[in-house]
Amino acid sequence: MQRQTPEQILKKFEVKAKEEEKNKFAKLKIFLGYAAGSGKTYAMLSEARNLLQNGVDVVLGYIEPHDRPETMSLTEGFESIENLEISYKNIILKEFDLDATLKRKPALVLVDELAHTNAKGLRNEKRFQDIEELLKAGIDVYTTLNIQHLESLNDLVANISKIEVKERIPDSIFDEADQVELVDIEPNKLLKRMQEGKIYKEKQAKLALENFFRQERLIALREIALRRLASRVNLRANEQRLINDDLTYHTGEHILVCINESNAKVIRSAARLASAFHAKLSAICIKNSNLEEDKLLKENLELAKSFNAEIISVYDEDIASQIAEYSSISNVSKIVLGKNKNKKKFKEEIFEAVAKKSPNIDLYLVNESEIKTPKIARKKGFNFLNFIMINAILLLAIIIAFVFHQFDTQPSNIMMVFILAVFSSSFISDSKFYALYSSLISVLFYNFFFLKPFFSFKIHDSANIVTFSTMFIVGFLTSIFTRRLKLQSKELAKRAYRTAILLENSEKLARVKSKQELWEQLGNQALKLLNLPIIIYPMSKNNILSKPLLFFNNDKQILKNCFSADEIAIAQWVATNRERAGLCTNTLPNANAMYLPIEDGEKTKGVIGIVLKEKRPLQDFQYEILNALINEVGVRTRDIFLL
Repeated sequence: MQRQTPEQILKKFEVKAKEEEKNKFAKLKIFLGYAAGSGKTYAMLSEARNLLQNGVDVVLGYIEPHDRPETMSLTEGFESIENLEISYKNIILKEFDLDATLKRKPALVLVDELAHTNAKGLRNEKRFQDIEELLKAGIDVYTTLNIQHLESLNDLVANISKIEVKERIPDSIFDEADQVELVDIEPNKLLKRMQEGKIYKEKQAKLALENFFRQERLIALREIALRRLASRVNLRANEQRLINDDLTYHTGEHILVCINESNAKVIRSAARLASAFHAKLSAICIKNSNLEEDKLLKENLELAKSFNAEIISVYDEDIASQIAEYSSISNVSKIVLGKNKNKKKFKEEIFEAVAKKSPNIDLYLVNESEIKTPKIARKKGFNFLNFIMINAILLLAIIIAFVFHQFDTQPSNIMMVFILAVFSSSFISDSKFYALYSSLISVLFYNFFFLKPFFSFKIHDSANIVTFSTMFIVGFLTSIFTRRLKLQSKELAKRAYRTAILLENSEKLARVKSKQELWEQLGNQALKLLNLPIIIYPMSKNNILSKPLLFFNNDKQILKNCFSADEIAIAQWVATNRERAGLCTNTLPNANAMYLPIEDGEKTKGVIGIVLKEKRPLQDFQYEILNALINEVGVRTRDIFLL
């Protein structure tokens, strides 16, 4: 028998743990199609009708109101959960009633349109989140999905259909479903159904036939659906072989994708590659400015996380070196980079540099171009205070230079004064614009005030051109390198701060001897980290929230809105479902605080609430440390709660 590698053993335990976790929940079946009208809902209702006739407790949770008599006739005889009616922009939207279904608790519920986005005001932003709650509550679910709604396939489908699909679900929902049934139909038969008015009405059908419903597009979509389903089957088969100690499961690949603010398509391509090779996926985000505040970058980071990618953030301007260095120490086998037609030269330079520094690693270059959609203009703020301060430094440099000039100081010393001014300016702003500005102004001032003819920009000595060029380059490069050191020092400071907090927390937790001390330790550390009001709800023996513990500085007043019946119900939901919810999340975002569960690996031991004063999400750095604190406390509860 072949000896298992450590990676294979670890992967085996991960797969087993995932299977055990899935077995705790009910079953999910997805009826998959490649286009509207393929018969997904019809197939789902037909199978559910057979189960109903065999005595299974089946209810209709939500069925999309199709104008298709054959499909709608199958809904007769079923018990239905009454839909919620939500008023939105003078129209009434009908939505799936999750709470009514949980209260009814049937054996099986049918919920159409897995990728649907819920109306604002409902607990969950997406319908797949509703379905996850149903599964956790022990209710089996049948649902429907078109292939274009899978996140990793979004770009492929958009290139074929010329339509960008807005409603998407994580691939993990699809891959981890207990059963996926492809409702297949020949494209020519689907087109015939469309022409006969069995899918859309005449006007809408004509428009569809001219756009989405073209035979060549339907053939391509059908092929994508078949390939993706085959990939899912292969993945599940490999997992089972791994559990049964069959070492054919491949674990040697490690794929790295480089994230910026414009490459969602590149991330999806890397995710598809990782899925095909059953590989580990990592995403490196190289920040060379204040891009952490960039909305698009954050969205791409979240996209990478949805594919279970490990995120690595570093500060540097030498992108190629950082990619190569990480790839070397992390055994990366494939690197996926983006190519943007607007920055072609820049991207190709990076590609060539990575290829040179990592000659043994396969490189993939993906075109970053997206389907054209209206773009939101990004505001580039002008910091007037920084501009004033930099000009003040330059003015001070002129004064000091005049003093030196009065004492017949060498021109080289006066030049150094201006270079020092440029260097000082780089500590005020990280913008390259200011580095260029201060370097250029310094050269002009030096020429105007301190070289003959004085108070003139004329250059009589050609040697001064070399002097000016050298002065400008030295000043500019000095500013750039200072800026880079600042960013790197910030990152090092963050890491040191994270290490210090976690070390301090570990030392104090080791001395904790009671539940009260444990909660106080977590609350005080979270308050120290975030400087935001903290609420901790310990769990009672019957899994009900106990009296909360409060932690705050001078902001007790803001806590008064966090103890309404609705707010406490949100915290209780977090405890029951073991998922975060509340403000700045996709679940119950209208809450007054963000709530996270405190778990010991098996049960919820408490809930922590963070009152976000300005309703802004936590920085990724803060959220990572908070999660680490919560996890450490969760592990410690195993010992404390036995005392």
